[in-house]
Amino acid sequence: MFEIESLCTRNGCFSLEDINLSIWEGECHAIIGPSGSGKSTLLRAILGLLPVMSGRICLGGKDIHHWPMEHRCLGYVPQHLGLFTHLSVYDNLCYSARARRLAAVEFKPLLDRLIEMTDIGSLLNRRIDTLSGGERQRVALVRALAAGPRLVLLDEPFTALNETLRRELWWLVKALQHERGLSSLLITHDMTEAYFLAEKITVLISGRQVQSGDKTTIYRAPGSLAAARFLGVKNLFPAMVAEAAEGHIIADCPMLKHRFRLGGRAPAGTAICLGIRPEDVMLCDVGHPPLAGDCVLHGSIRVIDMGAAVAMHFHSSQVPSDIELTAPRRAARCFAIGNDQDCKTISLPSAAMFWVRDE
Repeated sequence: MFEIESLCTRNGCFSLEDINLSIWEGECHAIIGPSGSGKSTLLRAILGLLPVMSGRICLGGKDIHHWPMEHRCLGYVPQHLGLFTHLSVYDNLCYSARARRLAAVEFKPLLDRLIEMTDIGSLLNRRIDTLSGGERQRVALVRALAAGPRLVLLDEPFTALNETLRRELWWLVKALQHERGLSSLLITHDMTEAYFLAEKITVLISGRQVQSGDKTTIYRAPGSLAAARFLGVKNLFPAMVAEAAEGHIIADCPMLKHRFRLGGRAPAGTAICLGIRPEDVMLCDVGHPPLAGDCVLHGSIRVIDMGAAVAMHFHSSQVPSDIELTAPRRAARCFAIGNDQDCKTISLPSAAMFWVRDE
């Protein structure tokens, strides 16, 4: 198990404060956040490239923050891969194991299996500068794993690749995770990548850990307004707690001219923000009537073709800002792409709403 406990570190004038997370064997944990949030600073502290001001970095129950980098049993795939262009592919693959003075009998069986899984056997005698981008990514991944690290750090390793190749490598990492019990810490700004590869997610914003937990909870219930905005929630509405009861609140939302009953606790008079994901907004018709307590709005919808799905913007004179919806293509065949569809009704189900304190 890998753990970070109350970690504080500094990179120049930027500080990272009170970071806590854990990664079990075979688990992937993603660190996400906007540029400048502290993702790379955290990675450098884990690698031993930045001093730990306070806190602990533990691997297998041992605090390793004072250990030399080569003794930390970490694999590392940097953003720009860091492959040695003057060496052959095979010499690159053996580099970490040889640097740790492992005998061939200790790392060769694992290396052979990784070469087979990643299908790079035909590349072993080639130089790095003759490889394609995807081939280099596979070599970098195998090199990071060849010495059998307890944890591999992935620093936005797939950013420069096209979508098809990126997804192919995501599946490869999943296969390694399943077969090898691969534990990994993924640094990424790509939400789709984070949710595909990781079981748990930590959100960093301005050097602070604003939320950490299983990815479903992070997606369905962002822990702060800043986290909600970073996670791509566009449907956000200011509101006020009107009543506080045991286990729930009653919130008034002037923008929507509606009162919502929501789970959670906050004192009456607390300023909050209500949010709802586009896929949770209901398009109402005879077969899909709104439920009691839903916020019902009437207006027009503009539909944008997105390939597998369509995006919709709902406009109503009742609401000062547009509301986003999404729907699978099969559910949107009745819409004319690109044109406004008048006389449409949507509902915002209370059960699908989340709330955070207003910042």
